[in-house]
Amino acid sequence: MFFKKLDKAISWIEDIVSGSCLAAIVVIAAVCVFGRYIFHIGFLWADEVNQTLLVAVGMFGSARAIRSNGHAEFTSFISNQKSRTARIAMRALINILTVALLVFMFVISVQFTLGGTMKSTVLRVPRMYFYMSIPMGFGFCIYEYLKTFKKKILTDTRSENE
Repeated sequence: MFFKKLDKAISWIEDIVSGSCLAAIVVIAAVCVFGRYIFHIGFLWADEVNQTLLVAVGMFGSARAIRSNGHAEFTSFISNQKSRTARIAMRALINILTVALLVFMFVISVQFTLGGTMKSTVLRVPRMYFYMSIPMGFGFCIYEYLKTFKKKILTDTRSENE
């Protein structure tokens, strides 16, 4: 029961953050174009904010793609293996390597974020706040992979491709 509520909350966070960041990027870009060409004014902060929002969309959107099985996956090589055991072993190895890479990237991104004490050029906000979505996104990706780890390994796609 607790894990279902936790999973639902994480799903909600992924959806809301990626959707609202994308909407904010569109609104800010439209307002900047309108302001620049109609009123001949610009917003210096818009570029910094849009860069931060774009990174957040990428990080939370990647976790969302893993949740909905919408990420790219190369199955043709694995599906060509005649032995089901070989296919399972290959999928297990690929998923273990993927999770290991995500954990490595999570650790590196936490260190990177904590080191971002320099302030941004226009908004004068410590850059660590801009970078926070990176480890959060990797953390959600790790969660999504681990949640479906067994299913990803044991689901045989060979029958789907024939």
